[in-house]
Amino acid sequence: MNVIINPGSGPVAGATYENAAANIHAFAREAGADHWDGVGSADTERDGRWTFFVERGDQRVEIQMPGLPLDEVRYVDGLNPWDFPRLYVDGSSWLWEFALRVVWRRDDEDDA
Repeated sequence: MNVIINPGSGPVAGATYENAAANIHAFAREAGADHWDGVGSADTERDGRWTFFVERGDQRVEIQMPGLPLDEVRYVDGLNPWDFPRLYVDGSSWLWEFALRVVWRRDDEDDA
């Protein structure tokens, strides 16, 4: 018996920096970021993901973005989660839809 936890958290085959850069742009826009920047370069690739940062106010969050085409990374409700790689948000892996919900989670903690 095989138990799989967090499908899509492993290496991303066929990834490119160009796709990762386009994806972080879309993610930052959807997340309501004020700014994003690319530490992302060929030098920051790790298992098919590149390092970027998104910023909102005084928050700066590290995103490890998969380098597949957007429609192969942007998971939303109703699609099969087994078909999508995970993003890493400050080291924790999330499918796109859920990454959008947690990226600014420290705001919620401050309000509690």
